Amino acid sequence: MSVSKNYFYNVMLIISNTIFPIITFPYVSRILMPEYLGKVYFVQGVVAYFLILAVLGVPNYGIRELSRAKSVKDFDEFKKIYTEMLVMSIGSSIMSLILMVIVVNLYGKFAAEKLIFYIFGIQVLFECFQINHYFIVQENHKRRLIRSFVIRILSLGFLFTFIKKPSDYYLYALLLVVPEVIARIIDVYTERKQIWWNWAELNFRRHYKKTLLIFLYIFTIGIYGSIDSTMLGIMVGDTEVGLYTAAVKMNRMVLPVILSLATVLSPRIIGAIKNKDKDKIYSNMDLFINFAFFMGIPVTALLIILAPELTILFSGARFEGSILTMQIMTPSLIFLAIGTFMGGQVMLPNDKEREILYISLIGVFINIGLNYFMIPTLARNGAALATLITEVVISLVKIGRVKFIYADYKIMTKDRLFSVLSGVLATVAVSFCHYRLDIFSLYGDFMTLIFVGSFFMVVYLLGLLLTKNKFLFEGLSYIKKRS
Repeated sequence: MSVSKNYFYNVMLIISNTIFPIITFPYVSRILMPEYLGKVYFVQGVVAYFLILAVLGVPNYGIRELSRAKSVKDFDEFKKIYTEMLVMSIGSSIMSLILMVIVVNLYGKFAAEKLIFYIFGIQVLFECFQINHYFIVQENHKRRLIRSFVIRILSLGFLFTFIKKPSDYYLYALLLVVPEVIARIIDVYTERKQIWWNWAELNFRRHYKKTLLIFLYIFTIGIYGSIDSTMLGIMVGDTEVGLYTAAVKMNRMVLPVILSLATVLSPRIIGAIKNKDKDKIYSNMDLFINFAFFMGIPVTALLIILAPELTILFSGARFEGSILTMQIMTPSLIFLAIGTFMGGQVMLPNDKEREILYISLIGVFINIGLNYFMIPTLARNGAALATLITEVVISLVKIGRVKFIYADYKIMTKDRLFSVLSGVLATVAVSFCHYRLDIFSLYGDFMTLIFVGSFFMVVYLLGLLLTKNKFLFEGLSYIKKRS
């Protein structure tokens, strides 16, 4: 299947996953309010560590190894690797659930929310059936889209039927878990023919060392991805977690849009790296990074400019305290997207597991240290600032290491620089009209989003047209040929 078709299905999947929280979160935030919402997301942040342990690095490792087997058309080896990964995940999921139950019963603050932990524990147990890596390698994004869409529709019916008051936060936790569990069961069942049943031919030992390194890498990423809400909940309280989560939710919804192309390109880049085809490696890297600049700059700028309107519409007036938090953390988006790509799609296929592990450990120490000193005085804004600094530092280090591997690859091209300048120009123009002249605030928050977004994109795209942005012109040429 072509990159364009794969990208279309992957974008539709991301839109499906994005629309769901856009519909549900405004309703849930107004029902549960910051305190009870904070309880759920505090537990979810803690359980995130056990979810990472449950899959033991298999999703990232599986993409690489399955792509290598597929690139040489060794389909028996493909099935063996798939089966070995699945069995290993089942064992690690069971161990992770047992460990979670022990930790919850030993620590007082966790024990107070024992029921929510046990609800999320269902997801920990079934995380072993998370086989997105299989569908990504098979480039079957259409299948992922259909499954996700059906599950989301069923979830909406559950949400609006049963969640009516703050005490229903247990049901909301169940809503977050059940669709994921159902999806995983369906995935494994429908692909049961891919299982290699001759277990005597399976070789689990060959994966232990590499999956352990990748697990440690993913686990360290998970720590500085969730430690902020965990430390907020312990050091300050559930209300701060609720306000912080409202800000994080907005960023987390748009990040997959920037990363969407990376998922599609991953098997192709891995194949090119295996075959040492530098031209294909560079062309795929260019495609993603140009896209990340093209999409990431306007998304980042608009989230900062429109943070007040988005927060009121998305979360409600009780969450006004999350506006500045969202503005502080938003600039990390483009750094996070490029850093994630450099680590997962370039360094990992080049067998740099140890390097990305060390880089991630640096990120953990930076993030925990910054949170420790900033949260007591700045609360949620301190956690946001710690996240921003950490992501920028880690992304720059990853970019530096990729430059070491591919010394002749140019990261900051003229087109990318002009994309930044066009974004700055559009931001200045929109901010002046929006805040100084108050042009866009006459018709309410929703229409402000439409007017500001449209005006920004006109100025931004005009800047790209005047500087003859290669990515934009290639996209327009492709659309013209397809029409």
